[in-house]
Amino acid sequence: MGQTYRLKCIAILGSIASLTAVFTANAQSLPAGSGKADFQRICSSCHSVDRATSQRMTRTEWAAVVSDMVARGAQGSSAELDNVVSYLSANFGKNNPAASPVAPSAPQAAVQEQAPLSAEEIAKATRLIQQNGCLSCHRLGDTGSYVGPYLDAVGAHRTPEQLHASLVSPKKEVLPENRTVRMVTSDGKTVTGRLLNQDGFSVQLIDSSGQLRSFERSNLSEFAIVTTNPMPSYADKMNAQDLTDLVRYLSSLKGGATQ
Repeated sequence: MGQTYRLKCIAILGSIASLTAVFTANAQSLPAGSGKADFQRICSSCHSVDRATSQRMTRTEWAAVVSDMVARGAQGSSAELDNVVSYLSANFGKNNPAASPVAPSAPQAAVQEQAPLSAEEIAKATRLIQQNGCLSCHRLGDTGSYVGPYLDAVGAHRTPEQLHASLVSPKKEVLPENRTVRMVTSDGKTVTGRLLNQDGFSVQLIDSSGQLRSFERSNLSEFAIVTTNPMPSYADKMNAQDLTDLVRYLSSLKGGATQ
């Protein structure tokens, strides 16, 4: 895999992560202005737009981020997308004051104040993750697949209630940034992986082993974006105590050491 291609994929992932961070920052009201309605309508189908005040970018940077999201399936006319870029750059541009820190909600504060997990609790939770096949899709540390969402910082972005719901009653569809693709090449090989980028000529993905791969559309006999969520329900696969222990462990994963 060429270095140029790897850098391109890293840039794509970075821009996607930037927009995701916009929609997952601490909740604040969106300011009024032209383009607000288009922003909410186009983006709220996949992201929480009530947390869009943590980033400060130039118009060019916002345009690049919106362009990446359009490539991943965001729908809107050219005029509407221009409105979104104008709205973001006007309200969240480089010259706008930085967002003020927002105090965590009561449930989040409670999570932050919970007692550190013991070695036994961590061992049990990691055993549950391994026994229930979670790492066939997800990745934790240096172990697991690259196809599903990473778990290393899941506790920083999901409340315990959300984590519990995703385990016992997962949503039927996945967010665009987490969707996988299934392709069949012209020589009959089936390829699956997490979609990184696509255009009218090529498709880029990362497979379960972490390999970045690119395919010309002209060399594909089949191509499908998988929108259904492969996540099973564990309501009948784990008892209540195991679910509680697993949620507590996942809540402690903040992107650094386990709390």
